[in-house]
Amino acid sequence: MKNNLINVDTNFSLDSLPCGVLVTNTEHVIININAYFTNELCWNKNLLIGHRIESLFTNASKVFYQSYIIPTLLHEKYCEEMQLTIVNGNNKRIPITLNAKIDNNKNVYWSFFDASNRNKLYEELLQTRERLEQQTQELITLASIDELTGLLNRREMKARSVSVISQFARSQHLLSILMIDIDFFKKINDKHGHTEGDRVLTELGLMLQKCGRTSDLVARFGGEEFLILLPDTDLSQTITFTERLHQAVNKILVDNKPLTVSVGVALFDGKMSFEEIVNKADIALYKAKELGRNRTEISL
Repeated sequence: MKNNLINVDTNFSLDSLPCGVLVTNTEHVIININAYFTNELCWNKNLLIGHRIESLFTNASKVFYQSYIIPTLLHEKYCEEMQLTIVNGNNKRIPITLNAKIDNNKNVYWSFFDASNRNKLYEELLQTRERLEQQTQELITLASIDELTGLLNRREMKARSVSVISQFARSQHLLSILMIDIDFFKKINDKHGHTEGDRVLTELGLMLQKCGRTSDLVARFGGEEFLILLPDTDLSQTITFTERLHQAVNKILVDNKPLTVSVGVALFDGKMSFEEIVNKADIALYKAKELGRNRTEISL
């Protein structure tokens, strides 16, 4: 019959293992070590043999050794994958993974695996996760913010407004929506180019943010159209806001002439959907344009 046994090097010894191996007696005194402790951990064999195993551990690891590892060994007869820190012969701290098993004579056989690379890998994984989380947040921001003005884009404005409107429908609180359109914006682009048009859009976006409260939602809704949602705002307060808005817009100059906008306002009746209230504001906006622009019209 063919011998299927694997040939084993008869010269094999514990010194051949790529990890630290030691044996302690019932008094936790080291009675044997392999060459790893001298070759890799820079320990003089005479400084370990005859000394307690705790001499290898940092203070924190000594506490863990006494309070957890020893009781576990006595109860379970073995322990696995314990994370500790030892000091080598040069007094350098080294993270290790420790396994141990106790025999019938209560001698304990220990193995020490250097966990430095594992810890380094773990740190790299944490750093990679942080980068991915940051990139994810950046993608979320890019998906919700208008790149030119820094305002909410149309999709994000709708998502947030639907939530606010639903909340206000339950509480019966007031809110209004303003649709804003730059007067004769096409002429600005045609005469001065898109660079000047972009400047006007950017400055208007900044101005709208400054005019609003932190609770207001401000968005570039498309092209030269902007949308503002004013929570907890009645008709009188909305009119006051639009008057201040027109004055602020006039401070933006094109050809040394004040910029103007047309504004349509719709008040929430407690039942309308986002699309319905925006449509009412849009109708009021077109009325403002028909009546000569640079004015606010309200849909009642």
